[in-house]
Amino acid sequence: MELLCVLAAAAALFLLCAALTLKAGVPAGVAPLTALSAIAAVFTLAGMAGVLYPAAWAVYALCAAGGVWALWPRKGQTPDWKALFTPGSVVFWGMTLALAVYFFLRQPLATGFDELNLWATAVKVTKVDNSLYSTATLGTPWAVTQNPGLPLISYFFQFFGSYADWKIYLAYDALYFACFTAVLSALPWKKWRAAVPLAAVLWCTPFFFTIYNHTIYLADTYLTSYGDVPAGLVFGGAVAVWLALRQLDGPKWAVLPILALAANLKANDFVLSLAAAGLIAVDVWFFCDGPFRQGIVRRTGLAAACFAAPMAVYYLWNVRYVGWLVARNSDSGGVGETSAALSDVVVNGVKILLGQPVEGFFAQRQPQFLQAMADMGAQFWTSDGKLSMIGQGRNVVLLILAVFAVAFAVAAGWQLRGRIAALAALSTLCFAGYNLMLALSYGFIFTPDQTAILTDYNRYIYSYYIGWFLIALACLTAALLPQIVVRQQTHGPTAVLVSTRYAPRWGLAGQGAVLALAAAMLLRQGQLVLPQLSVLGFADSEFADRRGIRAEAELVCSYLTQEDRVFFVSQGDNGERWFSAVFDFYPILVDYSGVVAEMDGGGGELGLPELRPTEEGPKNTYYHGFTAEELDAIVRGNGCTVLYLQTIDDIFVQSYQELFTDGLAAALDGDTLLYRVTDAGFAPVEMEVSAS
Repeated sequence: MELLCVLAAAAALFLLCAALTLKAGVPAGVAPLTALSAIAAVFTLAGMAGVLYPAAWAVYALCAAGGVWALWPRKGQTPDWKALFTPGSVVFWGMTLALAVYFFLRQPLATGFDELNLWATAVKVTKVDNSLYSTATLGTPWAVTQNPGLPLISYFFQFFGSYADWKIYLAYDALYFACFTAVLSALPWKKWRAAVPLAAVLWCTPFFFTIYNHTIYLADTYLTSYGDVPAGLVFGGAVAVWLALRQLDGPKWAVLPILALAANLKANDFVLSLAAAGLIAVDVWFFCDGPFRQGIVRRTGLAAACFAAPMAVYYLWNVRYVGWLVARNSDSGGVGETSAALSDVVVNGVKILLGQPVEGFFAQRQPQFLQAMADMGAQFWTSDGKLSMIGQGRNVVLLILAVFAVAFAVAAGWQLRGRIAALAALSTLCFAGYNLMLALSYGFIFTPDQTAILTDYNRYIYSYYIGWFLIALACLTAALLPQIVVRQQTHGPTAVLVSTRYAPRWGLAGQGAVLALAAAMLLRQGQLVLPQLSVLGFADSEFADRRGIRAEAELVCSYLTQEDRVFFVSQGDNGERWFSAVFDFYPILVDYSGVVAEMDGGGGELGLPELRPTEEGPKNTYYHGFTAEELDAIVRGNGCTVLYLQTIDDIFVQSYQELFTDGLAAALDGDTLLYRVTDAGFAPVEMEVSAS
């Protein structure tokens, strides 16, 4: 049944793409990314307005109506099916449907720490509540300001049927494939010799920049709900769409929703959307078809619109909506705004680079900023930075510039070669700017502990590498195709526009370069990712532990109501089991016990202060020392109605058994996992606990 629900979503997407192609002239290979981006934009606005659920029904109705309009046979006319099925669109629909069936059969689960404390939980909350997760009440510290683009794309695939983790992966993989299709979209069927190896290169791309020289764990690139890979792919996909639209003379507006999506994936990726907008704006404004003055107003308007799309998202979400959220949280006792303003960070960071003095907070953080820059440089230049399958950042940059160089050499006509050279140079400049943004973040936004180890630097930097590589591949794709250049010639008083067709130089050599790149990437991926550790070969045991935890959570929830609030006890937990419980139990709330100053989070080790372990380890690091009276006051004060004893130990029994009406006998005998909060104490809940 759930597979049919997902196929219904895919069918709706196909109908929308058909309408875009047959009625709006959007190339079939570009249509999926444009459609998904437009859906995310509509859902974002609807979610902010509090009408996400009816908006979703309206979107599905429009998809159906548009498809019927485009495909319904008319007298003397039949739909142009050939226009719908190009090498790019076939790759998209084939891979999307194949993974839909595969994930339905294998049922992968969310397991990553960040998945459970944000990315996957955001999708589940959005599906369960049919509203933006930013307004939900959870029992955890919640990143309410995180951009909603990705969870809302998943919401489109989750809309029918029940929530399922595997639908998240399918939704995000569909977005991946839409970006791949954008690179392939300009290639006709007769260029299949280039399209096939290029598709292999694109499949390997997320692995290539996220698997760092070796792995002994599941390479879950296509099984993740994190936003870093999608952010890079959409950044590069936007530029690839633009190049395809110019090549195929498609409607230029189709790139605008993609630029908006690029700004709506992660809070720190606004700069990527601006980089994509800038690259497109330069290409549209300076490299015009025909005389420079011809259509300058139209080109200027389009260039301005490219910047307006991501900036509108930033203003509506990050300024207006997040500003409202921060003010609301502050009024209700939250922390409100906690970091320096972005404008102040940029201004003072640039002043430091120019050798100018800074004051106050920025003077205190100046050593941290400079150290972050030095550490990032070491990651880029030295063997410390194994950030891809081919090593450190310098190797990645050389590979990407080599692809640009091949595209430049093969390209037909000096105009296309000039465009490729400009994109290569400007994207390199944007890479320097992106690194500056990361250094400013580590220097003035992140904590000293995060900066000391460059927390998540690999995830931040590979977003740019992935997008940059896609841009280079899109340039190479354009270079493999013939170009028509229009020039104005004057014959007396008459101006005549003359078009000239240029064939690619060394076209076979260019196709050979694509084939060699595909072979090298497939070989390298095969060396580093064993079949049983790939997304298509993972063992059933990969998610066995997670399935056991999920099954226990479902058992416990069957004894609860949505009005219950659960106090979570899992001795020795480092926070992962607590986040897992929050995710698995929702919409039943699992209490965030960290509302008291002495406690860093749910789970951990609860016990009397004098029983704190002396040896290092999770029990010591996450120890929460409370007397029995203090713990009882916390449980009741937080409004908890039941305690879930996932794991208890001698410290917990010795410290708190007097709070339980049976002295914890039922829990120790394995007869219950739940205790109800009553006036007489915590009373055991009669339940059937499985032998496991």
